[in-house]
Amino acid sequence: MSIWEIILTVGVPLAAVIWGVNICHKRGTWFLAGWNTMREEKKAALDEGAMCRLYGKCVAGCGAGLFLLLWGSFCYYDGILCAGLGVIGLMVLLSALLPILNPGKYQKKNRD
Repeated sequence: MSIWEIILTVGVPLAAVIWGVNICHKRGTWFLAGWNTMREEKKAALDEGAMCRLYGKCVAGCGAGLFLLLWGSFCYYDGILCAGLGVIGLMVLLSALLPILNPGKYQKKNRD
């Protein structure tokens, strides 16, 4: 691997993991397209902390998958490349399906 490939393989996934950790702590959410384009009434019904933790973990997982994808791509390891694609696909599916499958965890609790 060339120095450019090493920098790309380590730098981009590391940036995604750092961003994911920041999202877990409710920082950097301004860059989440799904959250920012959501209607205000739907956003008000969701627990922002739980959603940020979920999205943050999924973004960090995508960073790990991106590392595997790039490493497998530059080193010609098809199995590792496919594993990276699988991790990214799984994280995207989880970020979309978990709020639907477990709405009690991601919606605000009524405190009447």
